[in-house]
Amino acid sequence: MSPRARRWAALGAAVACAAGGALAFYFFRPSPRPPAPVAAAPAKPPPAVSSQALVPPPPPAPTVAPRAQIVSWTGLQIATCESDLRFDPMVTPVLGRLDQDLLAAVKDLKDASGLFPVAEDRVSFVPVSRTEASFREAYAAAPAEGGVRVEVPLEPLVLAWWPSRQVLASALAEAILLQEVPRYAQAPAWLRHGIALYLSRFGPTYANRAVLDSTLPPAQLVRPLEEAGDLAWLDGYWAVRALSARRGDEAVKRWVQRMFEGRTWTEALLDASGETPQAFQEKYMARATARLRDRCANRQAVADAVALLRLQKEGEAAALLTTFVQNNPLDLYAGNAKYFLNYARFRLGDYEDAINGFTDLLVNDPATTTWQGKAHYFLGRAYQLAGYRPLALKEYMLAALDPDSALLRKLARQHLAEVEE
Repeated sequence: MSPRARRWAALGAAVACAAGGALAFYFFRPSPRPPAPVAAAPAKPPPAVSSQALVPPPPPAPTVAPRAQIVSWTGLQIATCESDLRFDPMVTPVLGRLDQDLLAAVKDLKDASGLFPVAEDRVSFVPVSRTEASFREAYAAAPAEGGVRVEVPLEPLVLAWWPSRQVLASALAEAILLQEVPRYAQAPAWLRHGIALYLSRFGPTYANRAVLDSTLPPAQLVRPLEEAGDLAWLDGYWAVRALSARRGDEAVKRWVQRMFEGRTWTEALLDASGETPQAFQEKYMARATARLRDRCANRQAVADAVALLRLQKEGEAAALLTTFVQNNPLDLYAGNAKYFLNYARFRLGDYEDAINGFTDLLVNDPATTTWQGKAHYFLGRAYQLAGYRPLALKEYMLAALDPDSALLRKLARQHLAEVEE
């Protein structure tokens, strides 16, 4: 058994504690009375033993405590960023913090799941530009010579789509399991990503943004797992989270532990939950559909207000959005509503209110909206039009990093040139 397997076995000990204690008492309890003396008997030839006779099993071996494991960072490294993005003054501070964020991610992962890197683990985190990457997710982890290579796009971290340490914790979980658990590496993509998102606690933040960012009707986001496709991360997380809701956190850890021990993911699932893959999928889809219906109940209300902005009815839109934000501060769509409210204020010429609103959103709740790039852009415009040109500089530089809109990057650079004159 690998060092990693022994560590997960230790995690599973709590689940089996009661049963293990009972077995230990049975096998190792003292005899209730001394054995009766046996009189000497004349030697006899041994009786013939049939080849079909059952051989008594050997006595159980004493329980051996797992080898103590020590958290080790020796095999983790933040590789040099080769993209020209490394020269951007908005990116440089984020690159400089990645080492510290990785140390925090190790602690977060250990606290959340008990999973942590040891000396045998080799993981290289490679900062890249999202505009140059071949994937669209929060990171990409793949086996490489001597370990696992994890590519992490920088722009989402600079714009605070997600907290950096959550991204690194999830990537680290996936990298550790890819190295140590062949059955995990062979499992479907939805399971690999869903397990990593769950163990790292990155799942809720990732799922919220994925739902907000999707143009699909909410019901279409819940797919059969074998058909998840580009929703593998989202549906995988929901499936694992549904198992935890039914069976508890220990069921998820047992599932991983059984894969550590060499069982296929379906065998491990059956052992951990008593469910077949079909039953597991049916329960995930029912739970995810119901929860998504509740979470997205106010989606249309925000969409209606945005439609008024397209009709140039900024005052009506601002009134509706103000009421929505006040009445639904914790709603999934509250962050996007705040963005559109302050955009409406900007279009109405209320630059001071727009500045205060955009600043509050971007400083206190940046991950609650999918419009960070545009929020920085219009905050820059409000600063510039209100006469605070030096303050607009940073906002345009951040908007120019938006990886999903070439037009926004172009406009931000144009206005950046104006305030730099």
